[in-house]
This record gives sequence, structure tokens and C-alpha cells, in this order.
Amino acid sequence: MKISRIRIHNFRSIQDLEIVCGDFIILLGQNNHGKSNILYALDFALATSAKPEADELFASHKDGDEDIWVELVFSDLTEQEKNTFHRYIFSDGTFSMRKTAILEDDNWVISYNGYLEEPDVIWLQSDNASQYAKRDDVAKIPLSTYVPESGRLYNKDIHQAQAKYIEDHRDQLTFNVKLEEGPLLGAKNIAAGLLPEFFLIPAVRDLSDETKVRNTAWFGKLLNHAIAQMTAKDPKLQKVLKQLEDVVSTFNVGSSEEGRPQQLIELESVLEQELSDWAVKVSIEVLPPDLNKIFELGTNLHLDDGLRTLAQKKGHGLQRAVIFGLMKAWAKILRSREDDEEEITARRASDSIYFAVEEPELFLHPHAQRSLSKALRILAKESDHQVFVSSHSTHFVDLSNYQDIVITRKDSVHDGTKVIQCKEQLFEEATNEEKKKRFHMAQWINPDRGEMLFAKRVIFVEGETEKACIPYLAEKLGLFNEDVSVIDCGSKNNLPLYIRIANAFRLDYLVIHDEDPLPEPIPDDWNQDKKRSKRGTYELNKTIESMIDLQYGSVEVLSPDFEGFCGISKSQAEKRGKALAAMEFFREQDQSRIPQKLKSVVQKSYSIDV
Repeated sequence: MKISRIRIHNFRSIQDLEIVCGDFIILLGQNNHGKSNILYALDFALATSAKPEADELFASHKDGDEDIWVELVFSDLTEQEKNTFHRYIFSDGTFSMRKTAILEDDNWVISYNGYLEEPDVIWLQSDNASQYAKRDDVAKIPLSTYVPESGRLYNKDIHQAQAKYIEDHRDQLTFNVKLEEGPLLGAKNIAAGLLPEFFLIPAVRDLSDETKVRNTAWFGKLLNHAIAQMTAKDPKLQKVLKQLEDVVSTFNVGSSEEGRPQQLIELESVLEQELSDWAVKVSIEVLPPDLNKIFELGTNLHLDDGLRTLAQKKGHGLQRAVIFGLMKAWAKILRSREDDEEEITARRASDSIYFAVEEPELFLHPHAQRSLSKALRILAKESDHQVFVSSHSTHFVDLSNYQDIVITRKDSVHDGTKVIQCKEQLFEEATNEEKKKRFHMAQWINPDRGEMLFAKRVIFVEGETEKACIPYLAEKLGLFNEDVSVIDCGSKNNLPLYIRIANAFRLDYLVIHDEDPLPEPIPDDWNQDKKRSKRGTYELNKTIESMIDLQYGSVEVLSPDFEGFCGISKSQAEKRGKALAAMEFFREQDQSRIPQKLKSVVQKSYSIDV
């Protein structure tokens, strides 16, 4: 099953927020805005033993509201998961649960509770099942035909009858949703062991913790799984284990006196003499060692990159790659379960796995970041996997999958962390032209353009000339601000695509483009195609202006174009190329000779508070 929605309340920097989830979620935002807190909230919700610390209660919580809770809505349940959580399945096939931590006398009281979708009819509500456990009582309601014809009635019989009646009459019933008062699945903490596994890789992680041979570490999980298969299937190992058992058995009482070590016999005798007043017999039994313990005591992970050493002695980049490798290897192992383990039972732990990675770009060069980003997205496509990432790297941003993106913001400590998602369809693909535009955008969005989602302000420009010159002029005028990103959109025709994204994610943005007016008169050598193209470029001005959401963005139109606006010679631009001619022109200009109207545009570009 997949998490389709997350709700978090009073956890760390979060007062209240909600996230709609797909297979892959990437959390973006400034430092200290709450990205990691979302991952740790998931860890709190899904980890059996996770309890918050006292200082993890939202600092500006309201009086009387001292509860921390995280709600998860699950969808795409397997048949086994539907069977395990059948009581909580809604009519749309989802199920929802909440984990709560209530602060009482400086101690956190933890509970798991599920949401119930129950009919208005009292006798169909599961909490009232015990009222109809007698046949005289059940005979008065329509459930009488749904219970066993004879024998004593139990609560489970009434629950099954209620479920069957609801299934048969769902269209005729009205339902209410409520959070159950009792614990999830009816027993304290039992649900925690049945929920999907959640693996969190923090930004700082010591590889030695993950290469220990224990069942809580990925290397330990992998090794113990391999040992179990070896024990069951490897005849050589089975022979060695049998020989070891035979040797050890000669040490114990019952073996021939010649075979037992004299030292053990003497030790038993001495102990019996010391305990003679108690009239007891002493015997020492030697058990064959558990194969897992043998491996645990003497197994290390070595890496040879030209120098063979323990894995934890390699560089941080390779160490982090090993952690990711262990994570993915464990996922593959779980995917190769035996068929006989797939039998649907009343209750069994979910086979789904969720991975959360905090700052996966740490210690990785750009090419490795791109490779890891691709690997994580492939992992997320598995039917029972889901991946959550918090990052500062553009290499993990894919704007063609804009619905994966969650931007975190914390404008004030009092309001706490908020999130921005694009839940609407930005690109309706009703026509082939629209499909081409969407493909064109995906092709042009490279890591440099993905920077727009990290910036405090974004400047959208038509091409490389403005992309190079505007920051250069800002530096020359003493206006440059590192938090502002200038994005080369490739052409004027692409600007609407970027404006649509900026509006959806509520980015602070400025669009700068040429006016491109039609000449008067229109040259005689222009054919109809050229006239149509030039007219379309000019008319695009109105389209761009109409698309600007004035709450977030604004536009500056340069007349007639950037070169003309700045006073750059057209002949030089044609001779040397627009970008190079513009840079040489501004390099030679004293600050006082830069046109005031150009200074105003640059100032507006870099004034974040305008």
C-alpha cells in the first residue's frame, strides 16, 4: 500500500500541514524550514518504538493543545493488507490511521487509532456489536439472516454479519467517519508491527552502524536472510552443522565417558560437592552455536577500491553509496519472497516498504547525484515501495513530474512550517500541440532551471543574453543578491510554461521580455509565414501579461528588444553574437553611463521585498 496523504499536528516546527503523496515525493525549501521534520514525523508515525522528546512539541502550540499526532491515509492496498485492516477500509478502498503522543506528567502516552467509516444505523456500528450477542436481540434487527443459524453468538459473528450487511446494502446507507476510541486492531501497539516498514537515512549517518550484523541494520538483515537460505538449502553447510552438532554432543551427559572431556566431569563433581547440602545433581550441557551468532561475532564488510579496508574507513561519498546500496539490496530481497509466504492470513505485517532520504546529495559529485536520483525514482515505481526525499540539489528536481514536488516554507516561528504543492493539472494534453509544449518544457528543464524552486526570487528571461547580462549588471551596480535566480527560458514562446509553474508554486517572480513590435511599414520581402510568426510573437505580449498572477509576479517589457533598450549596436550583436556583444558593451561602460531605465529594471529584479 502507498501513503496517499499525510497530516501532521504540533510536531517540531509544524503546527498543522497536509501533504498529498505520490510514489515519489521530494521536499524542497530553505534551510531550517522544516523539510527534515516531515521525514521524522513519518518515522514517528511508522516506527514502533518512536516517542517524541519533550522539546519536539510545536513551540507555539495553543493552550490545552499539547498532543502530537500524525495521520496517514493509505491507498492501493494488497489483498493481504485489505484482509489485515478490513475493519478500517473505506468505500473508496483507502484506510486511515493516527498515531498520537499525549503529554501527561512529563511523560508521553502513545496510541495508534484507526478511522472508521460507519453507517448511521446503530445496529451496524461495530462498537455496538456486543448488544446483539443474544439471539433474541439479533432477531429484532435485519442481521438475523447474516449470523450462524445455531450455536452461541460471539462478537466476531456480529462483526462479520455487520460487514456483510454493509457490503450488500452500501448504496442504501449513509456513513459517518470517526476516529475509534480503542487502539488500532484492538490491542495496544499490535498495529505498529503490522504497518509497512519505514527506513530513514539521516543526513549524517555512520556507516559502521549499518554494517553491524544485527537485524536492525540493513547489512544484518541481508546477511541473516542469506544465512537462513544457506541453512535451508546448502548441503555443504548442512553437513558442517551436523558434524558440529555431533562434536558438541560428545561434551554432554549421555555420551560415552571416553568422549566427554574430563575437565567437564570434574567441574560437575566439584559443584555437586559444594551443593551437597541441597541434594542436587549437576550437569553441564553444551549447545551447538547458533549460526547467526557465529556470523555476528566474526563478520565484516570490506571494500576494495585499490586498497582493501573496512567499509567504514572509506570516504564519506563511498560510505553513503554503500548505505544506498544496502537499502536497495534489501528492497530486492523482499521482492523475492517465496510463493508460499504469500498466503493471505488474518493478520500479517504489510509487505510495503517506505524509504526516506535526507539530503541524498551529500558527499556525491553531480554525476553520482543524477545516478542516485534516477535509482530512487525507479525504486519508487515498485508497486509496494514509496520514496520520500528532502534535498537542496537541483539534480533531484524533475519539473516534468511537478506533482512530486513539495515546497516547504516557514515564514514565522508562530505559524510554523507550511507546504506548497501543485495539485492541479498544469498541462492539459487535449491536443498534440499541448503535448509538444509539455515535452519541450521537460527537455529544457535542466538542473540550472530547476534552481527556480530554491530561489527567494526568480527572473524569467528569454535567452542567454539576458541570463548573462542581468546578474553582471547587478554585480556592477552593487545590487546582486545570491537568493535571486535568473532563468533562461529558451525563448519568448516558453515563458508561459514557466509562468504557469511559478503561479502554481507561488514563487516570487519577474518576467522580462522583448516587446518585439511589428515594423512600420512591414518590409516588402516578408512572406506570409514570416508576417504570421512576427505577429504571433508580438501578440504573445498580451498572453504573458494576462497570465501574471499579481499576487506573486510582475512583468517588464523591453522596447523594442533587449539590445535596443540597452543601446547595444545591432551590427556588433550580429557580428559577435548577442550575448558576447552585450557583455563587452557593459564591461566598457562606467556605472554612470548605464541608462537609468536599465538600472531600474535591474534594481526591480534584485529587490526581493518589492
